[in-house]
Amino acid sequence: MKRIFLAVLLLLVPLVANAEEKVVDEELHGKVNKGYNVSKKWQSEINIFGGDYLGDETHNSYDAGIKYYLNFNKYLALGASYTYSPIYTDWDSTFGKSVVNRNQHLIDGEIMFTNPAAFRSGKSVIECDLFGYLGMGTIWINRHFEVMGLVGGGIKVYPGVKWFAIRFDVVNYIHPTPNPAGDTINADLAMNGGVSFMFPPAKMVEDTKN
Repeated sequence: MKRIFLAVLLLLVPLVANAEEKVVDEELHGKVNKGYNVSKKWQSEINIFGGDYLGDETHNSYDAGIKYYLNFNKYLALGASYTYSPIYTDWDSTFGKSVVNRNQHLIDGEIMFTNPAAFRSGKSVIECDLFGYLGMGTIWINRHFEVMGLVGGGIKVYPGVKWFAIRFDVVNYIHPTPNPAGDTINADLAMNGGVSFMFPPAKMVEDTKN
């Protein structure tokens, strides 16, 4: 339940955050406004990621995967994701004794909500996006396909360019796990870091009018 609460909280971040209130200095405030006067219409994002996967039944493991998003504008995007994670568990448990394949595959479609933001670092402003997403898909676990829902969120930090970002996600995967003692509903938690490539790069709104 704590994992679900954390994921829902992250989903709400981009809906309530406001970058302009965080930048009180007028000069920096102007930089933020200029930096965010961009268009991401029909921009694609490819995110390559990896990190820690903590499962209710599968315990602590690693994961790795790739995401693709199509941005309709700078606030809304649709995408798809693939994640791989091996199973590590208590092999003496009922579930552990039933495992016949130690590979997990997670595939889903997602809707992502983004709020352009920024944070101050000394005398400079670092641009970022706060985002949250919801998704539905399937998990292949122990040679079974199970329906899976997910909720997640995080931050993308732009280190000076608008086509590259460093991305951090926390995501909650909710799914049934086949178990000889009776299927259980699990809420697995993944914490990932990675890099994103955006194409074409975001353009200033003034440029898109030419």
